[in-house]
Order: sequence, then C-alpha cells, then structure tokens
Amino acid sequence: MIISIVFCLYCILLFFAIYNTINQYIIKKKINAFICFQAAFILYYLIIPIVSQIVITYYPNHLTGYLSRLSLIEPHDLIYGFIYTLITYIIILVIYQYKPVTNLSINKLKDYQNRHNMDKIKVRLECFYERKVFWIALTTGVITLMIAIISETIVANSLGGILNAVTMGDKLRAFGSEKSKYLPQNLLFLNVLMVCSLASTYFIFFAYRIYKRFSIRLLLIISMFTSVFFLLINAGRIAVLLFALSFFIDFSFRKTKKPFIFMMLFSAIILLTLELLDNLFFYLSYDLVKESSSTLGFSIINEFLFPYVNILNVNNINEMYGLRWGIDYFSWIINIIPTSILENFGLTKMTKGYQFITEYYKGANASSGTPTDIITLGIRQFGIIGIFITGGIVSLTCKYLDKLIDITYSDKFIFMTTRISLIMFIIVPYADIDSFVRGSYDMILVLIFVVMVDKVKIKTLKRFKNIN
Repeated sequence: MIISIVFCLYCILLFFAIYNTINQYIIKKKINAFICFQAAFILYYLIIPIVSQIVITYYPNHLTGYLSRLSLIEPHDLIYGFIYTLITYIIILVIYQYKPVTNLSINKLKDYQNRHNMDKIKVRLECFYERKVFWIALTTGVITLMIAIISETIVANSLGGILNAVTMGDKLRAFGSEKSKYLPQNLLFLNVLMVCSLASTYFIFFAYRIYKRFSIRLLLIISMFTSVFFLLINAGRIAVLLFALSFFIDFSFRKTKKPFIFMMLFSAIILLTLELLDNLFFYLSYDLVKESSSTLGFSIINEFLFPYVNILNVNNINEMYGLRWGIDYFSWIINIIPTSILENFGLTKMTKGYQFITEYYKGANASSGTPTDIITLGIRQFGIIGIFITGGIVSLTCKYLDKLIDITYSDKFIFMTTRISLIMFIIVPYADIDSFVRGSYDMILVLIFVVMVDKVKIKTLKRFKNIN
C-alpha cells in the first residue's frame, strides 16, 4: 500500500516537473542551466524511481546491483526519499523564480535592459566584439592545447605508450580509483591537467566559428584528437556523451527546424550506447568480452540508480559515519593541492565525502567509488537542514549561469552556452565538489571564458553608446 502511494506521488511530481521544464523553455526559447538541472533532476530522481519500482514489481528474479539493494529498502525509507526529493525541488524552484523588488533608478534599469538588447547597434558592435573575443578564444585555446599535449605525452609515455595507456583506461576511469597504482605520485597532477584538452576544443571551435581559417581548423583537429585520447583513458561514459551532446545540440538548433526530434533520437542512441561503451572500454582494458550481469536492459537502469539509492540510505549512512558539517563544501580547496606540497606544511588531504558512501555499500576495500548526488550531499552535511542550504546554492548558481547565458547566447555559440549549462546537469548525480573540480574543470574554464566574453560584450556596448 505504501509503495503504491509513493509510486503515485512520484508520477504526479514527474508530471509537474516536466510541465514546468517545458514552460521554462517556452519562456526562455533556449536551453539554459536551469533547464539542464531540471532534466537531470527528472531523470535521476523521478523517472528512475518510477521505472525501477516497475522493474522490481514485475521482474523480481532479474535484479542485480543497485536494483537488488533497492528491493530490500524499507517502505518508510521510500517515504523519506520522496519527501527529500519534493522539498529539494520546491526550494530550488521557488528561489530560482523569486525576483526581489529593488530600488533601481530608471537609468540603471534602462542600462540593464540595454545589455540584453543589442539590435540597434548590432552591425558596428559585432565586428569589434567578435575580433576581440576571437583573440581571447584563440589564445586560451592554444595555451590549453599545449598544456594538454605536454600532459598527455608525459602520461602516455609513463604508461608505456599510447596503446598501453588506452588499454589501462578502464582502471583509470573508475570513479574514486587510486590512480597512484598506475602513475608515479609526482605525475598525478599531469593526469588532472589532461582535462585541458576538452576546454581547448571549445575555445578553438569558438574562434573557428568567428573566422574559418585553415590554421584554426588544423588546431581544432589536433585538439579533437587530444580530447578523444583523454576521453578514452581518463573519462567515464557520461563525460563522453556530454562532450558530444554539446555539439549535437548546437547542430540540431542551427541546422534543423525541429531540434527536439533530433535530441530525442540522440537520447535513444545514448541509452543504447551506454552499454556498448562500457563493453568497449572493458575490452580495451582487459582484452575480454564483458559478460552482462543483467538482462532486459536493467544494466542501464543500474547506471542511473545510485542517486536514488543514496537518498534512501542517507539516514543510515549518517547514523554510521555522522554528519559532515559542511566539510564537503570546502575540502576541495585543500584536496586539489598536490600531496608533496601539503606535506611541506604538515598537512594531508581530507577524506572525500564519497568515500564514506562507498564504504557503506561495498566496504573499505572497494576498488571504485559511489558518487554523492546533490540531495545526499546536503543531507550528509547538516541533515534535512542541508537540503535548504544545498538547494539555495544550486538555485542561485542556476540564476547566475542563466544571466550569463542570456547575455552571451548566440546562434554561433550554442555549443558554448550548452557546455556551461550542462554543469548543472552533471552536478545532480556527481555532486562531490572535490571530484568535479578535478575531473570536470574544463567546464569551469569554459565558464570563466564566458564570463570574460560577457565583460567584453558589456564594455563594447558601453563604448558604442558613448560614441552615439
């Protein structure tokens, strides 16, 4: 009875969330950070709970992994899980849509509006603006590309060459894996710097969209090769798919009249590709064909199920390990510093939040980790109060990113604004700030670049306003 009631509540919330997401797109006319966040929220916290409950009910003999663990959850934990989900969604939605009444003067208000309306001086403005951001994009693209090439060359050589590096990819990609088993301690920072390859592709492609020169095209091809190499040896399937998704969305909106049809097609391909990529990575690493441990596509459900299982077990995790009291919001500041430098000051790296969750599920000797999702992150810090804190941070971050996107958005650069929007998609299942800063800082570099472009656009507008 309780399971049926919770199931119906999830269905109602799913309907409301989908309606609200569609309404947001109708208003904005673009894919932004809040829409990406809602898409991830709907997928991980609403669709997956509904589908997994159907699977557990009708296929009880085919359960493995997280599905098997979910089938053992007590009914009262299901209620808590829905309450946590509902509170989080309401908090984020209310804060995002809240617009405080301010005492801006008429002049300041007009100036704010002008920042978003460039039509009157568009021809003169774009020429000057694009020249300036072209050189910023090209410079940052070349710098990050050089860092990526040097890092990848040294790392590949340390692993025995490019082919050997690729074959070790499955071990290096595992979330929470101890990479010092495969790389010397003094080279681990280069493994992190390799992420620059992804950022370089975005920067150089940005420059190429402004001036289509042969030299830039050549740089773009090189950066794509470095990105593919990084993704093969050091990034999971979600990272691969999100990297491709940015460019696919860009293509869909620029070249097709019905982009969402293509996006739905791409989503279907993604679901089929997940297991294929898993099998490919496993074969490259172990030279063996991976035997599927589940049937009827249940392995795909298991891929997306850990955030939901996390929030159903978070109370037990807190009882076992205690609250984190906000440590996970700041520990990344220390943990990104190399161990050799910390030792000079008598410091050590702090225990990452996901390590406790991993120990809870698998034991302390687990070879890979279970990530912390965004709801669990808050509850792990301060209990249910942490939901309000994390929800507020997420909502304000969405508002900030969407203001940047509103100013920077252009048909030429949809791939760029999509990339920073996807920050809010990936943060839903992978909310470990520590791991995000290390493994996805290409998104942070792209975000910093967009902030710079925003400043250039505003200054350029003011300059032409003064001339006129």
